[in-house]
Amino acid sequence: MRLLFISWEYPPNVVGGIGRHVSELVRAFIALSGESAPSFHLDLLTPHSGNALLYEELSDAVTIHRVETPSVNPLDLFNSVVDNNRYLVSKAMELHDGNPYSLIHVHDWLTASAGIELKHAWKIPLVTTIHATERGRHQSHLPSETSHSINQLEWQACFESWRLIVCSSYMAGELRRFFDVPLDKVTLIPNGVDVTPFQSCSEERIRELKASFAPFGEKLLFYVGRITPEKGVQVLLKALPSIREKHPNVRLLVAGRNSEQLQPLVDELGIGDAVELLGFVDSETRDCLYRCVDAAVFPSLYEPFGIVALEAMAAGCSVIASQVGGLAEVVDHRRTGLTVRVNDTQSIAWAVDQLFTDPLQAQAMRARAIQEVTRSYNWLTIGASTLSMYAAVVAQRQSVNW
Repeated sequence: MRLLFISWEYPPNVVGGIGRHVSELVRAFIALSGESAPSFHLDLLTPHSGNALLYEELSDAVTIHRVETPSVNPLDLFNSVVDNNRYLVSKAMELHDGNPYSLIHVHDWLTASAGIELKHAWKIPLVTTIHATERGRHQSHLPSETSHSINQLEWQACFESWRLIVCSSYMAGELRRFFDVPLDKVTLIPNGVDVTPFQSCSEERIRELKASFAPFGEKLLFYVGRITPEKGVQVLLKALPSIREKHPNVRLLVAGRNSEQLQPLVDELGIGDAVELLGFVDSETRDCLYRCVDAAVFPSLYEPFGIVALEAMAAGCSVIASQVGGLAEVVDHRRTGLTVRVNDTQSIAWAVDQLFTDPLQAQAMRARAIQEVTRSYNWLTIGASTLSMYAAVVAQRQSVNW
């Protein structure tokens, strides 16, 4: 198989979950390329970012092509992104010349227009991974013209795709509700996590972080993620006064780009002495913080999967997460962590109290969580499932007239 993979994000350009998902999947493909996986070569197209190489041959099986594109205009996001897709299409046409592809794989609406155009030009199957939907991000509403345009392109991607990949049963249901997608068109392949980085954090580094953030033995809660309303960090901040009524020595660390925008709410709640707004933290610091805090809290209002919860579990960190979307599938209540009611400060306070007052239960949940991550969310297994799905789609295409 000759595969074309088109992603809006790829390292060093990693803004959210798509970039991390794609980079880990590519690593798995490379590891599998010399084994019993279906024979393939993968070209990955992505917009150029920073000082990254325009061409990068990662292995005999995987090549990265970073394409120079115009800067995205945030005031006209949708049209700007779609315009950039034309540059990706042009590069794909260049690569295709005389050496046809078997299949195209794109991620979300961000590269859907390129995938759809190339599908029709080459008459080959399109596979789309839907990581999230615009309606889902806005609690079933479409608040702007941009949201309507994104929603329409998401529908078109679902319609045009031979197969759709989702990372959770929740997302399969969302595609059914929002776009009337038949469930037999959808393949569930979960996200994964690599446990190796969490094992490399030294005891010295953990002591250093504890001395910095908990010099007097304070209990540490940790949030990491995007600073957007759908992630619910504002709910966690509002829960902190109730948490501190029973556990006055609790401190909350908030990691995420632009977390300083939460300062007015912190001041309003009078919890400035108990909150540290860290801003962006690199992956090494994030991984080590998981190892030194007492619990990670993910109070999302909407979450298609919840990779951050998996990462915390892989690091051996106690997890509290909203019982919503994919998080409710990743975190098994009272078995691998605690789930709480959505947008409920008292439920979060209850969960924190449970962890802190029953350390033996917390320890047992952490141990089961690591086992579950290792068994069910292994990237090699995910990569093999994806390659097998590609092979099935290519075989189906060969058996029909198009």
